[in-house]
Amino acid sequence: MESIGARMKTIRKKFNLTQEELGNLLGVQNAAISKFENGRATPTDASIKLICATYHVNYAWLTQGEGPMMEALDTDALVDQYMAGESELAKSVMKAFARLPDEEWQKLRDLIQRIKDEGHP
Repeated sequence: MESIGARMKTIRKKFNLTQEELGNLLGVQNAAISKFENGRATPTDASIKLICATYHVNYAWLTQGEGPMMEALDTDALVDQYMAGESELAKSVMKAFARLPDEEWQKLRDLIQRIKDEGHP
């Protein structure tokens, strides 16, 4: 079974973090991150919870290897939280963008590229 340290490394790589960057988040030296990842030390529960809160990692997955790696995000709630005080139109547009499937994002990218190629400002 994969260790918590190996799962920490998976998260670190997923978010393109160096050991130093993850150490800075957790308030430890990068040598401590190396020890966690190699199974020579165990991170504190506070460190584990900070990783989970910061990167939306499933606590059960990180600690026990159970369930999905990432928590499901309520994008509507996130938009409401981060756009508090903005117009309802702006919020509804952002919520619609958040729901776009990958193939629709590709169509949007293609449209933007065509506009750029045609020299529109």
